[in-house]
Amino acid sequence: MKHRDQFEDAEEIRICHGDIDYQGIVKHINEGIVIIREEVIVFANNAFYGISQKTPEQVINSDFSHFIAPVDREKVNRYCKERLVTDELPDRIEFLMPREGGDAVIEMKIRVVECGGALGLLGALTDITERRKTRMELQRVKERLESILHSMNEVVVSMSANGYWILAVNPAAEALYGVPGQDFTSGENHVLSFVHPDDLGKVKQFYDNLPEAEFDQLQYRIVSSNKVKWVHDEGHVVYSNRGTIRRIDHVIRDITEEKNAIDALKQSEAKYRDFFNSTSDMAFAITPEGVFMDINDAGVKLLGFENREEALASNVKDFYVDVSERERLLEELYDKGHVEGKHVRFKNKAGEPIEVAFTTRAKTDDSGKLLYHEGIVHNISEALEDQRNRVLRNAAGGMCHYLNTHLMHLHGSQEAMGEEMTTLDEVIEDFARGGNTQETLAQIKRIVETIRHFHRGIRSAYEKISEVTKAFNKAFLYREESYTTQTILDIFKCYGYEGED
Repeated sequence: MKHRDQFEDAEEIRICHGDIDYQGIVKHINEGIVIIREEVIVFANNAFYGISQKTPEQVINSDFSHFIAPVDREKVNRYCKERLVTDELPDRIEFLMPREGGDAVIEMKIRVVECGGALGLLGALTDITERRKTRMELQRVKERLESILHSMNEVVVSMSANGYWILAVNPAAEALYGVPGQDFTSGENHVLSFVHPDDLGKVKQFYDNLPEAEFDQLQYRIVSSNKVKWVHDEGHVVYSNRGTIRRIDHVIRDITEEKNAIDALKQSEAKYRDFFNSTSDMAFAITPEGVFMDINDAGVKLLGFENREEALASNVKDFYVDVSERERLLEELYDKGHVEGKHVRFKNKAGEPIEVAFTTRAKTDDSGKLLYHEGIVHNISEALEDQRNRVLRNAAGGMCHYLNTHLMHLHGSQEAMGEEMTTLDEVIEDFARGGNTQETLAQIKRIVETIRHFHRGIRSAYEKISEVTKAFNKAFLYREESYTTQTILDIFKCYGYEGED
């Protein structure tokens, strides 16, 4: 440290000698000016009064230390004392000045001057509170941005405008590319080195065009740790204040899972569309109000439309035989989210009835609101007709057996009655020849009882057969309409059949 008794750079300040012209100039400059002699303020300008929020009476002849916050007081006092005897110290110092509403950050530039025959300090004070706040805020913003960049899953790469040298890269690069981040900034590796060979050409073209495009994006493959990954690369140009390109930033995101999911969805949609178009059942999508959103060719044919456009302009409500069946179907759909194999009576455009099995599921948004429902309608009219025919065949077979039984009963009764009548003829002839009267009467009585027994059997068989024929007449002869399952069951009941259909 160099000590001296007389400073070569000490200047005589005319203010101290009462030079009014210089005082007027100093009083009106923006920086706060003070002259400190023996730690006491002997001069201050208006700007200093404003900075310190004090009046001239509170400033002049006051210890300068009163204008320094306690936390910095010892540091500033020591600096001022040493500044008087050495020129090796910095020419400025920062400290906190107590003020109403909070301490102000002050930067004071110091010069040693001669004042009234003694050495003093000329201080030029600038309130840098806002500047310091701005700097601190910028530092906090920078730290936050760095924290965000370090926590991002996306790779953020800054490259030079020429040559694509990597200037900075965040830690996510190591996870995506499988090499340390410093390998990129050192030039040992580059993101282009990992591009899939088949995509390298279009990626280089993408990079080359960015300065002119200013912003662009591209999806391509990379090879990392012997695995192929898909990435989404967004590049944009960053300009300097002069309008020149400062750097080019890239945000590179791993979209492998997303890409695979989209591809799987596309395949699923393709399979669904193939099924939708190829199935022989009616496939559909309908709004909650019943308007067709989509329908396949099988549905167009089933409902009797001329074309798909006509179908899409129609409402499914118009094709229910009983619209209350739709209300019950929707009630079940809202309750369970799906309906499976629900039997519904439809009618086509011409009004012809169609019996169908309705299978559908609800499609809702995140709030649970029904957007539409989709599914298939299977025409079961032929199946039900086949089922009824099977029931009829079973009924016919059972009735044949039933009728044969009673016909055999009639035949047996007929033969038995014939035999009894032959016996009766013989008894009458014997009686005519003068046979035993009492014995003849007993035989005649027995024969008559036997004939009556067979007569009752014939009557019973006749009644059973008549019930069946009446049921058939009712079902098929006297009603001009298709038979129903219930009619067939009524026929079964006529002859006491209680078996399964």
